[in-house]
Amino acid sequence: MAVRTPVYWDGTSIVEMTANQIQKIKDRCVYLHGDATYRSIDLLVDGVGTSIRRMIDSRDIAGAARSNVTSFANNNAHISSNPAIDAGATTTYDQISLSVGTASDPGDPDNINYPLFYDGNGVLQTMSQNDMYDTFINDATDVIIDGNDRGGTYRIYTDTSGLANHTLVNGTAVFTDQQFNKAVHGSVTTTSNQNILPLSSNDLPVTEQNYYLWRTDQTASGDYTLPLFFNTDNQFETKDSATIDTLLGNLLGFSTASRSDYRIGYDVEGVGTDAASISVAANTPAARGSSITDTTLNADVRINNQDADNYRSQNLPTGGNETETTYTLKIYRY
Repeated sequence: MAVRTPVYWDGTSIVEMTANQIQKIKDRCVYLHGDATYRSIDLLVDGVGTSIRRMIDSRDIAGAARSNVTSFANNNAHISSNPAIDAGATTTYDQISLSVGTASDPGDPDNINYPLFYDGNGVLQTMSQNDMYDTFINDATDVIIDGNDRGGTYRIYTDTSGLANHTLVNGTAVFTDQQFNKAVHGSVTTTSNQNILPLSSNDLPVTEQNYYLWRTDQTASGDYTLPLFFNTDNQFETKDSATIDTLLGNLLGFSTASRSDYRIGYDVEGVGTDAASISVAANTPAARGSSITDTTLNADVRINNQDADNYRSQNLPTGGNETETTYTLKIYRY
């Protein structure tokens, strides 16, 4: 197996392809990944979470309440010992699943399936299947996983519309960042007397941001030089582009699903409280789309509420945002 230089018929003679001509065939392989016919690796929003790590949304909750019939001062010791609880409530999001197709090994049953090249003795020879991987597919796979918007790859975005050249996979959010609803107390940051106690719950979530899964649309592809083959009569043949697309696409589909070091995978990494790295022997994981942030609030405030002889006090979350965990969807090969 090795990188080969395919040949083609230029109209008058057999000529070796230039590096630029070979690159255009690699570009075609990247383009073909955007076609569901040849794409073996997909992400689904199914609420099951197969092979993709779950994410956790955490929220601050109110501290334990205190009431008495004499004065707010009688609540002091209890309230001082019961601040709002940082990340006291959580919701687990396990919405994304990895789907791996069952592409068949294209093989080379007739030993003429692949283009011709000149061997070291100047003799025309058919490329092997491994030559095809080394010459075209491996480099194309590295482009597909480079973190840019390549056709057929998936990414995170913060809305269900407005992302050009992409298709929304599902209108269900794969993660929702929620915080304690500090609008309940007007976002105050110092002790405040308000008629809001008792709360309906110590956990009063409000949505800060939703995150959705999108797939990049198939990108444009230019023409490429058609290589030369042997046919079953050992005659030279130039196959049409549709036939070569099928040949390249099948190799790509099998490789990205089954070939060690060139399988494509996705997973979620976390930095912060819920830290985790991709556990497989991944090559150069690259971020895909918006980072997903799980945020809470960074302070609490004492709220007092008097109803006749009932003096209620409670510490509620308030303040500015603090990030608990930053999650990132990443693509890689392994």
